[in-house]
Amino acid sequence: MRSGGCAVQQALTVEAAGVVKQAVVLAKRRGHAQVTPLHVANTMLATSSGLFRVACLESHSHPLQCKALELCFNVALNRLPASSSNPMLAPPHSQHPSISNALVAAFKRAQAHQRRGSIENQQQPLLAVKIELEQLIISILDDPSVSRVMREAGFSSTQVKNNVEKAVSLELCSQSSPPQKNNSKEDSLLTLQPSSSPPTTQNERKTRNPSEIPIRNEDVNIMIETLSTSRKRKSLVIVGECISNLETTVSGLMDRVDKGEVS
Repeated sequence: MRSGGCAVQQALTVEAAGVVKQAVVLAKRRGHAQVTPLHVANTMLATSSGLFRVACLESHSHPLQCKALELCFNVALNRLPASSSNPMLAPPHSQHPSISNALVAAFKRAQAHQRRGSIENQQQPLLAVKIELEQLIISILDDPSVSRVMREAGFSSTQVKNNVEKAVSLELCSQSSPPQKNNSKEDSLLTLQPSSSPPTTQNERKTRNPSEIPIRNEDVNIMIETLSTSRKRKSLVIVGECISNLETTVSGLMDRVDKGEVS
């Protein structure tokens, strides 16, 4: 990676730089003089759990479709011109393929898009902006040679890009939203209406006898109705303004059960 290799490494995040390094190894193994967007796309597709392959599977869920895409990329790589010198005989410093103009253009597109996103979201300073993997994928898909291979295999580059952006958006939403409590579908939540009696102090609520509190027939009827329509549910949660009110309401329900008024 002689041509602008250091600059490319500095402009990429660790994950994106790892993909480019693997693409360089692929180009070197095939005896190619340059690393192209085809090498990068083929490298990303080879990762079974990678974002690029997952986005492709969302477009065509059948695994044979991705196999066909791998075959098309392999054919496209075979068409690339090989290096003029034999990689086994050339000196070590000349064995590293350079970055092609098409791949440099893809890096610039990704960096520009990344900077626009940082400005809109007021994130890190522009000088510190690095190309994320998802931006690299989108820019690689914009390359004409990659789009042509995708089309030959029956894939739409636009659709795959949309899948990538959707996956990233969902991940960001899950990271920013607070965790929500999972209420069981088999539980019911019953909130009793506050009593119309004047508010009492905390000490009065603690010492007040439940028998002194009048039973609200409305609350008892709600409990009976809820229990009768929720027989498949395991539990019923009752919420009230104080323990005395809860005890009085439950006591009223039990009285009706004892009298046979509840079937």
